[in-house]
Amino acid sequence: MLCNTGYGNFEKRIHLPCDMSTSEFDKYKVDHLFLLIGENPLPNYVAAQILLKEDGTVYLVHSTDTTSKAACLERNLKGVNVKLISLKTHEANSCVIKNKIQTEVKNILTKHPKHTFGLNYTGGTKAMSVHGYRALFEASGVQNPVFSYLDARSLQMFIDRDNDSPKAEAVDIKLSLEKIFDLHDLRWDKEPITVPILPELAIEFAKLHTDKKVVFAWRWWCDNVLKPATKVFKKKLNKPPEWEWKKDNQIDKVALKADIAVQNLNKALLDYLKQPEEGKSLLELFQDDNYKRLKDLCDFYNGLWIPEYLPHIEKVTQLLKERKYLGESDPELSLKQFTEKAQLEKPEHSCQWLEKPRKSCQWLDGIWLEHYVLHQLQELSRKFPGLINDSGMSFNVKDTKKEKFEFDVAFVKNYQLFALSCTTDASKSLCKSKLFEAYIRAQQLGGEQARVALVCCYDNPEELEAELKVDTEVKKEDPKIIVFGCKHLDDIQKYIKDWIDDNNRYYAP
Repeated sequence: MLCNTGYGNFEKRIHLPCDMSTSEFDKYKVDHLFLLIGENPLPNYVAAQILLKEDGTVYLVHSTDTTSKAACLERNLKGVNVKLISLKTHEANSCVIKNKIQTEVKNILTKHPKHTFGLNYTGGTKAMSVHGYRALFEASGVQNPVFSYLDARSLQMFIDRDNDSPKAEAVDIKLSLEKIFDLHDLRWDKEPITVPILPELAIEFAKLHTDKKVVFAWRWWCDNVLKPATKVFKKKLNKPPEWEWKKDNQIDKVALKADIAVQNLNKALLDYLKQPEEGKSLLELFQDDNYKRLKDLCDFYNGLWIPEYLPHIEKVTQLLKERKYLGESDPELSLKQFTEKAQLEKPEHSCQWLEKPRKSCQWLDGIWLEHYVLHQLQELSRKFPGLINDSGMSFNVKDTKKEKFEFDVAFVKNYQLFALSCTTDASKSLCKSKLFEAYIRAQQLGGEQARVALVCCYDNPEELEAELKVDTEVKKEDPKIIVFGCKHLDDIQKYIKDWIDDNNRYYAP
C-alpha cells in the first residue's frame, strides 16, 4: 500500500510504504477475513490492511444496495485476494447470512483445514453484524476466529477475547486525501491545490479581518465594487440572474477610492445613456415602471460609498501599497499588475492558479482565506511532524450519481478526515449553511471519525457552533464540530492545534 507525504502537487508526491505498526497486529492476522460492507468503506479498508496475512483472502459481504461500495473497495485493495459475497436484498435475513458465510468457510476448510478466519463487523447492518458473528463463531472446523471492530471514537481496533474485555490496539495507518476520495469512487474535476498562493499577504489579510468593521467594509467593497467591475450580471432563461466573469482582456482596474468609483460610474452611465434601448427615447426609458430605473440610480449613487466603510477599506489599500501591489499614488488597483506580481511571488513548483486577472479577483474576494488556512496547516505540520500526513484545498468533486460538491480545505491525521469550510462572510445564515453542508459531506467521506470546522468572519462563533451541535445532535462539549470566527483568525494555527488535541482528549480510550 502507498501513502503520500502531503507536500507539493498531487502528481509529484513521493510515495512511501505506510507505517501501520503491523507488528502489533501480527498475532491477530488471519488467512481469511470477512468484511461487512456498509455505506462507508473506509473502516473495511483499514481492517483489510492490518488484519490480513500476506497472500490471505478478503471476503466482502454486501447487499444489493452496497454492491458499488464493495466493487470500489475491491478496486482499491490492490495486491489483495478479494472475493465478493452478495446477500442481494436479504441483508436482514439470518438464514441467508449464516448460509452464505458458512458455505464459504466449509469450502475453504476442505482445501485448507488449518487456515485461520476473522470477521470485522464495523460495517454493514446490525443484522449482518449479529448473524455474521454467529455464523463464523458456530462454523464447524473453525478454531479461535478473530472478531474485531474499528471504534470511531477512540480510533482503536478492538479485538474480542473469550471471557475478557476486548483488546484495544491503536491503529497507525496513514492515508492520503486522494485515497479517501477514491474509496468512494469520487473524482476531482481538477487537481486540488497543495501550495498556498500569496501566503504572506493572506496572513496580513487575516490580521485585518480580526476587526469586524474591516470584515463588513471589505465584503461590501467586493460585492459592490469588485464584482461589478469584473463581472456582468446576466439573465438566465428560466433561472435566476447571476454574475458571470468578463473576459480577462476586459478586466483592468478597480477603484479603491470613492471619487474614482463615481467617475467610472459616470463614464459608464454616459455611454449607456448615449445608446438607449432600440425604439425608445431616453425619457421613455426612465418613464418605464414609474421612473423606477431613475430612482434606483439615485439610490445607487447615494449608497455607492458608505462613509463609515472608507477608513477600513483604506487599511486594506495601505497594506497593498506596503506590499507593492499598488503604487503609492495609484487611486485604482490594476488587477493585471496584481496578477503579474503574484506570479513572481509564487513558490517554486506551485500550481498555475493565478494566471489570469479573474483569479486575482477570486483571491481578493475571499479565496485568500482558504490559502491562509492551508498555509497555517502546513506550518503546523512542519512544527509537529507526524501530526498531519496530507492536506489540500479546492476539492471540486465530480460525482456522476449525485450533484457536484466542493470541499474548501481538508487534512488527514493518520486515516481521520478533518474538513474545514471557509468563508469571509459574516452573515449567520450563510455561515450556518456552509458548516452544515461540510458536516454532511465529511460524514459521507470520513465516517463517524470525521471532524468538521468552519473558519469564518462571524463575530459570535460560539453561538453558531452551539446551534449546529443541536441541529446535528452532537453533544455541547464534543469537539467533533467547531467554529472559528474573526477573533480566531490572527492565530488560527494555534486554535486548530488545540482543536486536534481536544479531539484526542475527548475521544481518548
